[in-house]
Amino acid sequence: MGYQVIIDTSNKYLAVGIADDNKVLSKTQYYAWQRQSELCIQEIENQMQSLKIDAKDIVRVIVARGPGSYTGVRIALTIAKTMAFALNIPVCAFSSMAAIAGAEGSKIVLIDARSHRAYLGIYQNGKEVVADSIINLDNIDSIYKQYPNFTLVGDVDLVGFEKQEIDIIENMFDLSHIYENVENTFVLVPQYLKD
Repeated sequence: MGYQVIIDTSNKYLAVGIADDNKVLSKTQYYAWQRQSELCIQEIENQMQSLKIDAKDIVRVIVARGPGSYTGVRIALTIAKTMAFALNIPVCAFSSMAAIAGAEGSKIVLIDARSHRAYLGIYQNGKEVVADSIINLDNIDSIYKQYPNFTLVGDVDLVGFEKQEIDIIENMFDLSHIYENVENTFVLVPQYLKD
């Protein structure tokens, strides 16, 4: 049996976890805006030490590849790719929007893109329904009307809803059973969105 490291630094939070084949064994998630680069590797090392895991026991890295903060997206991907090369292990990568939507249900994901805009993702059971995009927040009502049975998640406070905490690590672990490993880690790049 091997262990999987799970990382998301794409937005305001730092989310790090370790799972085996069956469940998440250790996880942390907290607000770390513009501090993810200094904290992420330490969090991975802390969890490996507490679980008494050696680097050679890691068999895969699961990572969110954006959209999100330009620097934040690069942090997790750089760490994931470095681990993949150093340990000769695969990477499973998917949209940060999928990480928020999770593997079950019908979700409209909003992430703050600043300047009265949001990253938008529409997902059903972990799979993209509409390609991730950037929208003006004034357009959310019309999108919500097109998908009336979908739940709004993420930075929903941008449009006046009460924000619910989302367990990113559990979501990413569940999604790792749906998404294939990246075939060529060398060509794995962040997903940035432009207007």
